[in-house]
Amino acid sequence: MRIRTESSLHKTLSFAVIHLAIAVTLGWLFTGGFVLGGLLALIEPAANTVVSHGLETFARNWGGDPRRRAVLKSTLLGVSHFVVAVAVGFALTGSWVAAGAYAVVEPLANAVAHYFFDRWWEGRGEAAPLAA
Repeated sequence: MRIRTESSLHKTLSFAVIHLAIAVTLGWLFTGGFVLGGLLALIEPAANTVVSHGLETFARNWGGDPRRRAVLKSTLLGVSHFVVAVAVGFALTGSWVAAGAYAVVEPLANAVAHYFFDRWWEGRGEAAPLAA
């Protein structure tokens, strides 16, 4: 099976590589160790995935206005994501400063990288017909 280069899956997988590279690099910078930084970059999203699943399961039984539920669930997900990132960072480094810095800087760096990646990806599609 061949993946089309303009596919959403291909774009997502391509950015996943960039995201992981940023996470490992920042983990290395904040911990001083490449292996420890790599563990931080892998354990933190795994832990957040488990917490996110738990939150989804918990939220399934909420009643009321769907928009209010969506805002509440998104807020809880954001807060829990930060708490998990700090907790995992502290567990691996023993430093609240390194854990908090990683929990703030890593998502911001990936957001900036995603902006430029998205612009590049879209521009790549527009430039392709000119090359042909």
